[in-house]
Amino acid sequence: MRKQYITDKGKAWAGISLDDKKLIEITTKLIRSTKWRGGLETEWIKTSDGEYYLLEINPRFPAWVYLAVGCGQNHPEALLKLAMGNKKVSPFKKYDVGKMFIRYSYDLIVGLDEFEKISTLGEL
Repeated sequence: MRKQYITDKGKAWAGISLDDKKLIEITTKLIRSTKWRGGLETEWIKTSDGEYYLLEINPRFPAWVYLAVGCGQNHPEALLKLAMGNKKVSPFKKYDVGKMFIRYSYDLIVGLDEFEKISTLGEL
């Protein structure tokens, strides 16, 4: 996923799935060499010369993991099946390219008395 829009802290606010065979190849080698088994996010920079530099490895699914589901790869479901001993989970071989996610926020206005009730009692 390439970040299309970022927050002031560099977090993805929108992104798009890409087809970058070289990036998939080097990421596959990295994951194989670490023998990591679980959710994983890597962040890279690609130079204008086509070189890749690894910025971060986060040993968890990213906040935007639902983009993978939208592209045809349900990573959390596959990991859960593996954790439950399902040996029939096949590696993902393809995904939709050019799918976007856009994060949005919504302001909810509520009275303080209602907020107090739900935060202390867990219900209204």
